[in-house]
Amino acid sequence: MIINTPPPPPPPDRVARIDFETYSEAGYIFNPDRNRWESIAASPPHGIGAVGAAVYSEHESTEILSLAYELPDGRGSRFWAPGLPDPADLFEHIRAGGLVEAHNSAFEFYIWRNVAAARLGWPELPLRLLRCSMARARAFSVPGSLEGAGVALGADIKKSADGARLLRKFSIPRNPSKNDTRRRIRPEDDTADAARLYAYNLQDIAAEAEIRRRTPELSPVELSTWYLDQRINARGVCIDTSALDNCIEIVRQADYKYTRELMILTNGAVTSASEIAKLQNWLAGIDCPIYALDSDTVAYHLRRPDLDPRARRALEIREILSSASVKKTAAISRRLCRDGRLRDLFAFCGAERTGRWAGRGPQPQNLPRSGPNIGAEWNPAAVEAALDVIALRSLPTVELVYKNALEAVAGCLRGLFVAGPGKDLICSDYTAIEAVVLAELAGEAWRSEVFKTHGMIYETSASRITGIPFEHYIEHKKNTGEHHPTRNKIGKVAELASGYGGGVGAWKQFGADKHIGSDEDILKAVRAWRTASPAIVDFWYGVERAAIRAVEDPGQVYFYRSIQYQTRGGVLYCRLPSGREIAYHAPELVPDRTAGGKQVLGLTYLGNNSDNKSGARGWRRLRTYGGKLTENIVQATSRDILANAMLALDRAGYPIVLHVHDEIVAEVPEGFGSVAELEGIMSTLPAWAVGWPVRASGGWRGKRYKK
Repeated sequence: MIINTPPPPPPPDRVARIDFETYSEAGYIFNPDRNRWESIAASPPHGIGAVGAAVYSEHESTEILSLAYELPDGRGSRFWAPGLPDPADLFEHIRAGGLVEAHNSAFEFYIWRNVAAARLGWPELPLRLLRCSMARARAFSVPGSLEGAGVALGADIKKSADGARLLRKFSIPRNPSKNDTRRRIRPEDDTADAARLYAYNLQDIAAEAEIRRRTPELSPVELSTWYLDQRINARGVCIDTSALDNCIEIVRQADYKYTRELMILTNGAVTSASEIAKLQNWLAGIDCPIYALDSDTVAYHLRRPDLDPRARRALEIREILSSASVKKTAAISRRLCRDGRLRDLFAFCGAERTGRWAGRGPQPQNLPRSGPNIGAEWNPAAVEAALDVIALRSLPTVELVYKNALEAVAGCLRGLFVAGPGKDLICSDYTAIEAVVLAELAGEAWRSEVFKTHGMIYETSASRITGIPFEHYIEHKKNTGEHHPTRNKIGKVAELASGYGGGVGAWKQFGADKHIGSDEDILKAVRAWRTASPAIVDFWYGVERAAIRAVEDPGQVYFYRSIQYQTRGGVLYCRLPSGREIAYHAPELVPDRTAGGKQVLGLTYLGNNSDNKSGARGWRRLRTYGGKLTENIVQATSRDILANAMLALDRAGYPIVLHVHDEIVAEVPEGFGSVAELEGIMSTLPAWAVGWPVRASGGWRGKRYKK
């Protein structure tokens, strides 16, 4: 049972630490024909990564190999393994309300609840007593993994390099051989390596303690936000399992049909659309060399009028079967708990530096917004109709109605997330929250006025760039029922691309080269947007100057408007209006030049790079600048507004099951609450943002998740 009460304060002398090592076959299936274990996921991650901690802990094969723990009594770390007396001192600590910390504490919570308590009879470990060193690390802008955090923080104790080998040996199933038919290795089978595993377990406790010492406590607000995040993840969201199974069957039939066609087309040279090298070799063999098969490149070649018909069909099949969206059906199925709910969908502070949540598993934050072209709006009624057709489990029928069956499945993915029995979903989102926050932080008065009144920022922006009177946009929509052509082609592109300093390249990413023309024409539009928004441009340079001066003069606080920068202990902190701080580790100033050739100082810092476009992944030195700093500030501030609303809704009895960067979905009893009340709570801003025109609107109530 998840108790909806705030977490207790975190006095360090009352915090114990725990770390489990476990064995499980979750995520694997034994194939007797091949005499080997096979992953239920076609590609990494496998095992627990494929199914998630909640499903992993429910699996009948899951067992505890050992538990390392430390109590706040100064007597050091302790150890338990099956066959030893129960850790009574740890039990007493928990019964007395003592706090328990772990690294990625959700794993320890599920193992304790579903294995230790349910099968071994241990006392319950209430979620409210847990703390998480991973959450502290991420909130401090260092990697979440224990090893990554140790490297970033310069910890004296790092994760054992031999640990991966030991976990492969003892924690996952083993493929039998002719001379050794065992399907797993138990600790008693190799006592020497088992001793190393137990030492590794104890070392993890020491490493986690080191991480705790080197990271700041979460503030009371952030601690409450993290605790709410844990309850949201543990609560999960209900899935329409019947509709999910129907969708998976259509995907299976489509995969079989088109894979078989591809094999026939290539005369057996390519047996799967995912065999990139084989498909490229076959294409080269028919004089159609293609050096990449990503979605953009495939789409480009399919537009070629001179493309060999055989190559065209092979690329069409590749395009059909490589849909990332429909793969979510398998991800949902793998991570579905016994009660039909999907858990652990959100990672607290998962986005580097901003503190925004990141998606896990089937990634609910990037579900498709629409389905195939049906000549009308893809709305909830269209989803219900498509699910009815998909329920026939006939690929030919689905293709007859929708032509592309997998697009139809993708269009129904949101609808698979449903309210539980006797419940409704209530949802709303913020209107253009990042644009509003940017305008308020920068003091761009005309933009704030737009959001306080009619809210038509795309039309207003296009008007200021093109010189077309704003009234013409209103008249055009009134007379034709359609938006003025420049509303989206210029106004929308400008708003999406320019707020954080984007230039010609950023505009092209949003299609400006298709609508505006040459680079010179795009550059004129960029300059026009910047001329119309001088306060935002000043904000880019203002925060960059403040950050640089803070690095030059450690200890001194430098302001630009409501934003503060200060360097303390080798870390550059950006203090947001909410009081939360963004950390930039080991900042350095390096010589740089502007686009115009002027010599300036550039700002770098150590951070966790997760973007392949920015160079090698991992902990490395990164470059930042005014536009990027502004993006961090705006997204972090928007996140703090969302978190404030989530906490308020939780207090008001709206249990949250899903949330995206600007959207909240609650699951409530039928007849409870209303869209108006939910939007009123979301629109009640924290004291530091009172008066900002941040509003939730366009909400809905229903049984299926929709956009």
